[in-house]
Formats: sequence, structure tokens, C-alpha cells
Amino acid sequence: MKLRDTSQPNIVAAKIIKVTPKNVTVITEEGHLLKIPLTKQYREDKTLRASLVDILKAGIWIPVNKKLKKLFSYDWLFVPALVPAKN
Repeated sequence: MKLRDTSQPNIVAAKIIKVTPKNVTVITEEGHLLKIPLTKQYREDKTLRASLVDILKAGIWIPVNKKLKKLFSYDWLFVPALVPAKN
């Protein structure tokens, strides 16, 4: 059973299995390993990195973009506001 169905196939549930100063390794529901490079902001912010370690220890599933190999700044329950395009 999937954690959450989504209309965006590149967004999948994943569990963090390793946190290093430069990367986060996750395993998806399908069993694929992804190595996600941390942005400069994550690398320099000790609180953000500590949050990733806490998520690892808790075994929480998080949304990741498997195509872009990126973490999200929000979770499954957050609905980001749409930004209208400017002409």
C-alpha cells in the first residue's frame, strides 16, 4: 500500500537512511535508493541538518522528488500557495 497517492509521479514517499554533511540517502517505497545532495543552505544550517537526523531517528516518511533528487521544505499535509504568473 502506498503512503499517499499523488498526481505527480516524481514525488514519492521516502525514508532517510543516512545523513552526511553533503548528502542524504533515502529509500523509496519501491525500494530504490536515492542520494540527495544537500543545498548550501542545508549544509550551513546546523538546525536544518539536526532536523534531518531527527527524522532519520524517528523513521518518518517524507516526500522527495525522485527525478530532481530534492527534498521539500514542506510535508504531505502542507498545501503550498499557488503563485500567479505575471505577464
